[in-house]
Amino acid sequence: MSRSTAEELTERVAVLTRTRADVLDAHGAELRRIERDLHDGTQARLVSIAMRLAVARQVLTDDPRDEQFLGELLRDAHEGTEEAMTELRDVIRSVYPPILADRGLAGALTAVTTRCGVPTRLDIGDLGRVPAAVEAVVYFAVAESLTNVARHSRATAAGARVSRTADRLSAVITDNGIGSADQRRGTGLAGIRRRILALDGTITINSPPGGPTTITMELPCGL
Repeated sequence: MSRSTAEELTERVAVLTRTRADVLDAHGAELRRIERDLHDGTQARLVSIAMRLAVARQVLTDDPRDEQFLGELLRDAHEGTEEAMTELRDVIRSVYPPILADRGLAGALTAVTTRCGVPTRLDIGDLGRVPAAVEAVVYFAVAESLTNVARHSRATAAGARVSRTADRLSAVITDNGIGSADQRRGTGLAGIRRRILALDGTITINSPPGGPTTITMELPCGL
C-alpha cells in the first residue's frame, strides 16, 4: 500500500469516527427528548385520565344518579385521550415519518415538494429497494433543504432530482435564489451534513452570492 493511499484511509477513518460520534451524541439527545416528552406530557396526561375514570367508576358505585358530575369526568377523560394520542403521533413522526411507510420514498418526496412554498419540480428515477436508514436521511435532507429554499433563498423556482446508479443514491436540490447558503448560519445544512456523513455519504454545496444554489448528496444504498 502506497503512502498516499494509507494517508487517505487514515483520514477517511478519522472522518467516519468523528461523524459517528456526532450522530451518537445527536441520537442520545433525541432519545432524551423523546423520553422527556413521553414522561412530562403523554404519561402525565394518561395518569390524569386514569384518575378521572377511577373517580367516575366510584361515582357510579356511590351515586349513579349524579349524571352531571359523571358527564364532566367522562368529557375530560375523552378530551385528555385525544390530546394524548396527538402527542404520541408527534413523537412517532419525529422518530420515523409514517409517510415513508405509507407511501415510500417517492410518495413522501412528492408530498414534500407539493407543500413547498416555492414551485418545485420533482424528478425521481427507478430507485429499487432502498434501506430504511437511507430513505429517512434522504427524506429529511430534501425536506430541510426545501424548507431553507422557501425561507431564505427568495427563489421563484426549485428542483429536486433523486436517482440511483448501482449502489449509490443521489439527491440534487436546486433553486434560482440569491445563493450564499452557509451551514454555519444555522439553516439546517450542518444537520443534513451530519446525517449524510454518518452513513458514509457525501454532500456538496455550491451556492455563490447571487445564486443559484445546488446541493448534491450521495449515499451508499447497497443491500
